[in-house]
Amino acid sequence: MLSVKKWLAGMLALTLVILVAVAGVIIYVDPYFHYHGPQAGLYYELNNERSQNDGIIRHFSYDGMIIGTSMSENFKASEAEGLWGGTFIKVPFAGGTYKEQNDNIAKAIKYNPDLKIVIRPLDYAYLMDDPARVRDDLGDYPDYLYDNNPFNDVNYIFNKDIFYGICLPMLEDAQAGKAAGITSFDDYANWMAEAEFGPEAALLGRTEYKAPEQNQPFVDEVKEMVDANITQNVVELAQANPDVDFYYYLTPYSVAWWGSQKELGTLERWLAVEKYAIELMLECDNIHLYSFNNEFDVVSDLNNYRDECHHGDWINSQILGWLYSGTDQLTKENYKDYLAVEKDYYTTFDYEGLLK
Repeated sequence: MLSVKKWLAGMLALTLVILVAVAGVIIYVDPYFHYHGPQAGLYYELNNERSQNDGIIRHFSYDGMIIGTSMSENFKASEAEGLWGGTFIKVPFAGGTYKEQNDNIAKAIKYNPDLKIVIRPLDYAYLMDDPARVRDDLGDYPDYLYDNNPFNDVNYIFNKDIFYGICLPMLEDAQAGKAAGITSFDDYANWMAEAEFGPEAALLGRTEYKAPEQNQPFVDEVKEMVDANITQNVVELAQANPDVDFYYYLTPYSVAWWGSQKELGTLERWLAVEKYAIELMLECDNIHLYSFNNEFDVVSDLNNYRDECHHGDWINSQILGWLYSGTDQLTKENYKDYLAVEKDYYTTFDYEGLLK
């Protein structure tokens, strides 16, 4: 009986030692930057947005950030640094809602008092959205990496996939002489290598544009949703942080997207949604608001797009230049003229001509 107890005690001690060793390696390497930034001598692959972005925001040094959905993934931080100076991080959340993005900007401001510039595309299709919505349809969200609860860190520090699949290979690479470093914020999340562009990709096999069965109005319920979404997830943070400059822009979707909205009978409602959202955002002096929907040579050239919405990285580079130079900035004095030109173009465009 005593030997059994000794054996059990020995096995328990061995298990404890193994668990401590696993936790120690993961905490030391910390591939998701949950406890600290990159360790000297190791190379870190940036390849998991929702697991790594929180740690980047908390533990990296920067005074500028680029954040957004997949519309932001092709930005090059080095180009932003070349224009504004300083050090930029890029922390995209593919498919992320306005709330998810805003929560992470707020966290960046909390943990980094040096933050001065935020560049963020405002996805046009998310202007009209539940202000509390988060994407729970993209797989398990690593909430344990985002909160300050040390107890649920067991999901990280005792994770065998992270230990065997990430940490040990990183240590082996270091021993083999692999140069230390980190994936650049130019390359992080960039999807250009896998994309195909052009009319066939942008039109998604469409063969016709049908007339709408009915046009959807801009009703009070929609207005209230836009008000809550923009106020909570865009405006309030800017008002609370007047020393931070927010460079926000409405994403320039292709004319093919506008053709789809016209077919659905939602085009004019989107224009009304946009007008109301613009008016809310223009009340903040430190929101530098832009829209490139009237850059018609861009949006009407389907060679710039991989689908109805996503443009190539050359457009991201152009957008940074426009943001820096003030091109297409919306103001209280010019936004109504912008809206009039926009409405005329997208309501009268020959969408059938895209199919020829």
